[in-house]
Amino acid sequence: MRHFGPSKTALHFRRAKKKAADGQDEADEPQKYRMEQGDGTAHAQRIVRELYLRYEKQLQRWKDYRNLFVFLGFVALFLAVLYCQRSADVAYKVHSTVESVVLPSDSVMQNTDEVYDWLNKLLTDVWKDPVCGDGLCEAPFEFASYSRFGCRADCGKLNEVQNLTSVNVDIYYDFSHPVGSIPSSDLMQQASWNLCPVSTPYSSDCYFDSDVTFDRLSGEQHYTLDDAPDGEWNLVVKRDIFNKIRGAVRDATLVATSGYYYKIYIAAAAARAEQDFEKSLLQQAVEISRTDFWTFAKASIRPSYANTSEWDAAEAWVRNSTCYCSGVTNDTDVFGEATMMLFLNQSAYYKDPARPVSISYIQYQADPNYCPTATIEPSVWKAYNDTGNWTKSLVPVNITNGTALRDWCLGGLSLSLSWRSLMTGTVQRLLIDRRLGDQKTTGKIAQRNNVTATLRTVIQAAHPELFGPVFNDPSGTVPVMDPVAARLDYLMPLYVDGTLTPQVASLNMTRRVVYSTDVHLLDLVPRALARSAEVDAIRAQVDGFAVPARVATYKNYKFANVTVKDVALAFAAANATNATLPDPDNRELKEYGIAYDLVSWQGNTTAYMRCALELRAPSYTGECVAMNNTCVATVNDTVPYNCTYLPGGATVPGSLANSSYRLDCETPCDRRFDCNTICECYGSCKDTEYCECEACAALSANAAADTQFVDIRSIVTAQAAASVSIADIGALPSSRRRGRRLQVATTSGTTNEEIEAQLAEVLKQVGTVATTQSGISSQMDTLKAQVDRANTIAEARAKDDTVLNAINAGRAEIAAGQAAVEAKLDQILGNQQAALKAAQSAAEALASIKGLAERQATAQANLEAAVTSQLSAIKTATYREIITLTQALALWKRARRDRALTLKAAQLANLPCNSDPTAANAFKLDNNNTVDTTTSRERNVGLTNRVISGLLLHQTRTNLTLCPESKFDQIQKTCTGPQTIASYGVDPVFKRGTTSYNPDFDDAAGIKVLEFYNCSVLSTPTYNVTFLNQTVNPAPYCAELYNPQKLPYAFHFFPLEGKDDGFPVYFDINLSQEGAQAWYTYINEGLYLDQNTRQMTAELVTYNAQLRIFSYYFIRFFFSDGGSIKITHRLNTVRVELYNSVNDDVRFAFEIILSMWIIAMLLYNLWEIGYTQRTRGNFLKYFLSGWHWVEFASNGLLTACIIIWWVFKQQYAKTFNILIRYDVYQRLSPDANFLALQDSGANLVAANAAFSDLRELVDMLNWYFALNGINILLLIARVLKLMDFQPRLGVVTRSLWLAGPDLIHFAIVAGMVFVGYAMMAHLIFGNAIEAFATFGDSINTCFEILLGNIDVNEDLRALGGLQSVAGALFFWSYELLVFMVLLNFLLAIIVDAFSEVKEKTQETVGIHTELFTLLRDKWRSLLGRCSANYISDAKLGDLLRQWAGEEDEDDGDKDAAADKRKLLTILNEDMDEETLREIFKECLRDAPDGTDKAKAASGGLMARLFRRGGGVGSGGVEATEEELVQAAHYIIERFGAVPDDEDDEDDVGQEAPAPPPPAPVATSLAAGREAVLEKERDQLAQALERLAEVQRELAEGQRNLMTGQKQLAEQQSKLVQLMNEQPPTGS
Repeated sequence: MRHFGPSKTALHFRRAKKKAADGQDEADEPQKYRMEQGDGTAHAQRIVRELYLRYEKQLQRWKDYRNLFVFLGFVALFLAVLYCQRSADVAYKVHSTVESVVLPSDSVMQNTDEVYDWLNKLLTDVWKDPVCGDGLCEAPFEFASYSRFGCRADCGKLNEVQNLTSVNVDIYYDFSHPVGSIPSSDLMQQASWNLCPVSTPYSSDCYFDSDVTFDRLSGEQHYTLDDAPDGEWNLVVKRDIFNKIRGAVRDATLVATSGYYYKIYIAAAAARAEQDFEKSLLQQAVEISRTDFWTFAKASIRPSYANTSEWDAAEAWVRNSTCYCSGVTNDTDVFGEATMMLFLNQSAYYKDPARPVSISYIQYQADPNYCPTATIEPSVWKAYNDTGNWTKSLVPVNITNGTALRDWCLGGLSLSLSWRSLMTGTVQRLLIDRRLGDQKTTGKIAQRNNVTATLRTVIQAAHPELFGPVFNDPSGTVPVMDPVAARLDYLMPLYVDGTLTPQVASLNMTRRVVYSTDVHLLDLVPRALARSAEVDAIRAQVDGFAVPARVATYKNYKFANVTVKDVALAFAAANATNATLPDPDNRELKEYGIAYDLVSWQGNTTAYMRCALELRAPSYTGECVAMNNTCVATVNDTVPYNCTYLPGGATVPGSLANSSYRLDCETPCDRRFDCNTICECYGSCKDTEYCECEACAALSANAAADTQFVDIRSIVTAQAAASVSIADIGALPSSRRRGRRLQVATTSGTTNEEIEAQLAEVLKQVGTVATTQSGISSQMDTLKAQVDRANTIAEARAKDDTVLNAINAGRAEIAAGQAAVEAKLDQILGNQQAALKAAQSAAEALASIKGLAERQATAQANLEAAVTSQLSAIKTATYREIITLTQALALWKRARRDRALTLKAAQLANLPCNSDPTAANAFKLDNNNTVDTTTSRERNVGLTNRVISGLLLHQTRTNLTLCPESKFDQIQKTCTGPQTIASYGVDPVFKRGTTSYNPDFDDAAGIKVLEFYNCSVLSTPTYNVTFLNQTVNPAPYCAELYNPQKLPYAFHFFPLEGKDDGFPVYFDINLSQEGAQAWYTYINEGLYLDQNTRQMTAELVTYNAQLRIFSYYFIRFFFSDGGSIKITHRLNTVRVELYNSVNDDVRFAFEIILSMWIIAMLLYNLWEIGYTQRTRGNFLKYFLSGWHWVEFASNGLLTACIIIWWVFKQQYAKTFNILIRYDVYQRLSPDANFLALQDSGANLVAANAAFSDLRELVDMLNWYFALNGINILLLIARVLKLMDFQPRLGVVTRSLWLAGPDLIHFAIVAGMVFVGYAMMAHLIFGNAIEAFATFGDSINTCFEILLGNIDVNEDLRALGGLQSVAGALFFWSYELLVFMVLLNFLLAIIVDAFSEVKEKTQETVGIHTELFTLLRDKWRSLLGRCSANYISDAKLGDLLRQWAGEEDEDDGDKDAAADKRKLLTILNEDMDEETLREIFKECLRDAPDGTDKAKAASGGLMARLFRRGGGVGSGGVEATEEELVQAAHYIIERFGAVPDDEDDEDDVGQEAPAPPPPAPVATSLAAGREAVLEKERDQLAQALERLAEVQRELAEGQRNLMTGQKQLAEQQSKLVQLMNEQPPTGS
């Protein structure tokens, strides 16, 4: 039976009434009516109307398909644009790569170690240095090698690719130290040094892998480094607390250049000294040769005689014998005149020095210059013994005795000839022996050697760094061609002899010529003069020798090619001599003055006596005081000084016995001697000043007035001799005093031997300090020798590697199997052992320093004992008159001076020169090598996702507070409190026991830490804070930067926009692999995470240049009160460069089209709303349809999304910018205070802002796609709605609509059961199973069980006790009831509805057939536009509408409009507002009169408001026509419903069955009224009867409908044939 919908029932009812009003009886006999009218005009119009309705249905179907496919096109465009915008497949490549690296392995962690492990793994995976040896030099992070750094395989050697400064590191040390302080060996062992960079473009590690130590108590260390890169460096000397080490870092090139000029000068000076010596000898020879005999004798021979008498006797003897003995017989013959003048044959004539003596003997005798004018009395100078004493005197010669006379003559002549030989030999020795010598060590070459040796000693003592460049390093042997490389021993001969060849004068000055027997001295003069001139010529030549510049230009120096003379004159201007040399940087040297010291520092074994006295012992720091006299010490006890007054120079008279002498001379000079010995003015005092200090002022100016010396004087007061000695010590007879002293000693029972022994003891006590110092020196020398011997033995043993080789062989075999284990152990224990060793070393050094105070006290006590002993000895010696009182005074002065000096040494030897464990000696190397240090390191996640800027950590913290009052307070009283921003942690660099601990910064005075944490930079630092009833944080350790133990905090609050107040840490991408690990160790050992941490977040941004995709990773570690760490994270990818390719431009065009389409759809919706307002009077009526809500919401949301996209494009993507790196911290390799911000944190703020901008950009894009996800759901609903017109396409929607009521009821029941089970699981298992920990998790888990995931059953089975039973009960009951029963119910409801809908659509045409027919017809319609055989659809529609009649069309339109109105179904009858109004009117005519009651019941407003409605018979109301219309409208609007279109579609083209006549309607109404009074049984029977009647009518109507359809089909076929027929030709 055909079931009509509610809309059709009302429609037929209205049509029946209309036709009844027109007098038609069609409703009574519809079939008969149609049969009768089959051939008439009305019947034809009815057929055409039915045909027109079918035609309209076809057009409507075409419109529905068109709308469907157009909308599908829109959906396709929309999804295509979204697909291109998202590029999810490309983005996932980045997402999966980044996720695999940064994602933690679990969502819950149990302790901070797991968080640190995650961070360490991330840093290890991402912060990787370039691999050396891959053939690619990734500058500047992979650089040319120097020392142990860099990659030579890829980048080469640094000194080969850059111009570097070669430096010499010269270290001189002597750790000798006084006994009683730290042992010298300890000072040696704890001292070390290293060359560390302060700021270089490469590695931040020190040049040497480990600090350079010392293996001897004294010595030198020299290193030449030719590959140190440019930058700021620091030669760090560690633990040299007494400045025992001195040294310098020098520019090796400048040292070599300066040494080169020093070499030239030394060679020139040595050569000039040799030449000057030779010329001096030549000049002496010439002068002697030009001197007459007697002038030479008086000048050269006379000084050899003891006295004048002897000389006069010898001179007379020669003169007299040569003038008198010519006629004396010599054996057989007389001597003769020639013999008399032989002694003059080599000398010059005194009247003409240029010619020899050429006078006759007579002239000789007549010349008073030769022969005396007085009578000659021969005499001889003889010695004789006069009563035991040998004396000499002249003894006359008896001229009458021939033999005696002959002997006298022979003696005189022999003496004259010996004098002549002496004169000749002197000249010969000057010219040959002394001038030439042996050509090796004697002669003029000795002068060269002496100068060289002297200057060598000067250089070795004053400038040892030049010793190598001057004496050792040069190796050249061609000084003329290459003086730069020439050795000094080759250079000096060149400068001595020049290149002048042949040297004729030198060749003419040979031994054969000079020592020839027939050569006259005057003959040698020209030769000597020629040689002297030749030397001058050589000197002139040598002065002009070129001294080429070793380097033309070097840094700020320019060196020209000069000559030897230029160098010699410059050095001479700087006061250089053959024994002294100027300092290398002396300004007087001008262009040869070179300051090659990059940095230097002083120190020696006694530096502790002078260093930092203003801090260590200010009492010894003095100032210069002018004196009124000069002082010259003497050895006279009574006049200890010779003084003169200033000014004037008058001598101060007197002695110690004179008060004026003591006041004007003794006491000022004692004060000067004492103060200059004790005080230190660092050489700033003039000769007329002395240095006075507080320690010296403590000494009495008058030593004789000291209590100790007064005590000495008191014991000898009774001795007259002592009193006299003070008054006038010189008046005491020494012998008597000595005898009396012996007598007193004997009287007292003391022997002379004992007295001498006591005196020796006194002298020994007096020299205690000197002896002690000598002993110390001896011990030091012995210790040095022992150390040297031990080193020698150790070296010898080290060379004996027989046993070592055997051990190594065995160990090699063992190591092969244990290498992996040892490597792992080394990795684990290495850092700890290094830290422990450093801490122990620092602790030992500090312990040594702290023990110095005790040692100082001991040394002072020993000193006082020694002074007391000395004083006792002096007192005893004075009392026994072994020494005088003035001697006692001198000894006391010496004793108290020595005591003061020794006390100073004892104090300063136990006071370190500095408490800083390290001494910085900074210098800079600059060769204008440009290295781009701003380049950012490439850190990749995966292979191509480059990390931007770095990793930003941020932590928020809470304070501990008292827990709420509980009876378990004794277990724990503190709980998590409010958020805090107080500084925390400890800088691990200053925390012992950590691998970051640096003992060099752990100074005893706590000063080093202030270099890194300076409270003075704070505006209002806080000091002297009360903590645990103690006052802590004294200045300069403010509470903001230091904890109560004076250790610096590691982490400090810094505000960042968009984040809670917390503590950021930033890992810069420019950190090296080792540097990243160092920073990780810093925050780990500094306790960045602790029990007060509330949450920590980490942010990481990457960029893939190939895919142009940014990724933003955010992870949060939340430290819950339950003790676990909950992890939440997000990883988003986004393209910021939206339009930079052809594909992007195409997408941009489609985005514009899509935007316009969406706006057009929204505008159409708005037009429809406006049209509803105009036609129906209220725009809200547009929203009476739920599909209108869906359509409007979809279009509105589409519009919102497209607006979001363009805002994203313009305001976010276009303006977004992020730098590759932000310079957040001051240094990436700091010594301490790693988190010191650059520019007050401005760069950290900028980095955070960039991260925030990207996060906002990602959030905006996520919102865009999330809303578009909702759009897609709405579009799916709209597509389903558009498909509903086609029966087979609308199966899903119709099935859901049909099953809707059942689904709603099922959802209520199933929801209650599901929520009950979820709550039960949460309550019972939530405390033990994570899947049920929260109610939301419990709901998710229960839903997963529905989907077949039963992994949670393992956790349920693992429970113990009653929970396991409850778990089994929960799981099985849930599976049975919910999974197996309710879920199948759901499927049954849906399947049942689907089956019913499917049954109805089995006979419908499929979409493919229907589309084919529609397309075929549309094609024919299109062809009709160009062919006369076809008629267009528009024309056909117009004809059918005209043939069907306009009135019927209007009625149909009205009926269609009425068909969309709400209908009310009562007693299985559908009625609209008009029908209901007529029913009310019918009821109103039969109702009893209630006017009076109505009037009685009417009242005011309050009465109407509070009047309660009664039941039947409560009162009657007589309604007006207007109230009746309002009641009908109200009831329809409230209880009515809009009819479905399904029945309309089914009824299109079919003749509607006639509605029942009005009479049955009235009868049914009357029966309804009677049914109220009758029993329920009768009413039900009537209803069943009416239902059966309607069913019968409905069946008849279906049969009639089928017949009409068949007839209509025939008529349509005929009409089509007529349309296709060709018109007759010619008609």
